[in-house]
Amino acid sequence: MSRTARTPVNPAPWHNGPETESVTDEPAEPGEITSTTAASAPPSTLSAVVTTVITGLLIGSVAAVMHANIWYLSESVWLPWGLLFSGALVWFASVWCGTATRRVWAAAVPGLLSYVLSWAFAYLKNGSALVVTSWEAPIGMVGYAWFAVIFVAVMAAVIVTGRYITKLRRQARG
Repeated sequence: MSRTARTPVNPAPWHNGPETESVTDEPAEPGEITSTTAASAPPSTLSAVVTTVITGLLIGSVAAVMHANIWYLSESVWLPWGLLFSGALVWFASVWCGTATRRVWAAAVPGLLSYVLSWAFAYLKNGSALVVTSWEAPIGMVGYAWFAVIFVAVMAAVIVTGRYITKLRRQARG
């Protein structure tokens, strides 16, 4: 059965090739996957706010706990693998929120909430065990570095999301 394409489906942000799926007027054949979500309007602002706040609180809590995992090779040599993992987690969640809601500000919210939660864990209670900030021990240095990693992850997510949204708008114009 011949099918004619009506509207191309927008690719994922990591997809650089030509579109392989299309939305058609004819019904799909059994077992065939079609997508209409890309041709629809972006989610509502309320939906975007709820999505980003819930994601930010969840990811911020998990990343604040995970960032302090350190692999000690010796007394003087250590690898802060939790810092790298948590930074990647914040970045991926932020890019997902921004691209899923098609809003650049939505890419910043999970990271900003992660920053606020980490600050609260570090400074609202003396002797916090979740986010330690001290130059005297590796875990304290990682605590300071965690705030810088959040900033870098958020800025990178905003840039990636902005480029993705710009690409979608160019495709929509023709």
